[in-house]
Amino acid sequence: RQHPASDRGRMRLVLAARTASFGGLIDYAGLFPPASRTMDEAVAEYARLRSGDQRWIVGAFLCRASELESLAAAAVRHLGRGDPAWEVRAIFDMGPGAGAMLVNDFHSEMSPAITVTSVEAKTPRSDPEAIATTIESVGSLENDTAIFIEVVRGDAIRTQIDAIAVNLRSRGRTGGAKLRCGGRDPDDCPDVDEVADFVWSATGERLPFKATAGLHHPIRHFDDDLDGWRHGFVNLLMASVACDDGADPDTVRAIIAETDPEAFSVTAAAARWRDIHLPGSAIRRSRRNGFIAFGSSDIDGPIEDLDDLGFLGEGM
Repeated sequence: RQHPASDRGRMRLVLAARTASFGGLIDYAGLFPPASRTMDEAVAEYARLRSGDQRWIVGAFLCRASELESLAAAAVRHLGRGDPAWEVRAIFDMGPGAGAMLVNDFHSEMSPAITVTSVEAKTPRSDPEAIATTIESVGSLENDTAIFIEVVRGDAIRTQIDAIAVNLRSRGRTGGAKLRCGGRDPDDCPDVDEVADFVWSATGERLPFKATAGLHHPIRHFDDDLDGWRHGFVNLLMASVACDDGADPDTVRAIIAETDPEAFSVTAAAARWRDIHLPGSAIRRSRRNGFIAFGSSDIDGPIEDLDDLGFLGEGM
């Protein structure tokens, strides 16, 4: 049927704000702790998530490079004719050169049904030379496969971000940076200043970034089991958008540090943190050039949290 103009307007607003905020935001990390599922279990769960009502929030499947062959064997049992292609982010659990060879082999066998859209590698040290070597050793990858480098926590974040940006661009590669936001110990969680520095530096370089570990809930909160603070993925998202939209460093830090869920809202028209409004166009731009995704071994929980906060509305 023909949608009235008012209906079309509402649809555009939903797409502009809610879907811009959360579309494809959560990568599935079921193979990794704390879920630590088997490959068959993780693939079955990912297939379920991709067929549910909130599938628009589900991002890529995260897989260690050493397990790509196992992924191929398991996935063919769940892929149906005409299904949209699965996107995979390969985590290098070996040397970048060896990992790149496995990714290329997987791609040649499984594309277009499953495509490795990006790889994630750790740099052994934080100095620019180590970062350059890491990126160079991934050079055998197909040229449209993005490269994300996990920064070394506790060292000069800005220097690492600069080196990642310079080396990717000099080689004509797409990609960005990755920040580890948690673990099993309070010391595994970066403090507010470190996260703010990462967001500010990456945004200044127009460098897309991912996050991993510890982002179990939308809003920053104290975890009694950890006996420490955990960051919220909505905090990180809104800080990234505000930074890209011209917020100053103090505002970016304050958004990351915010613990009051009532300080945030996401409606069809815009997102908000306190008196700062972020239109859908700013969110969409930031999701391309800023915070693109985070990994979680549980996707149902974060989606339920978003729904409980009223951020999803009627969804898609």
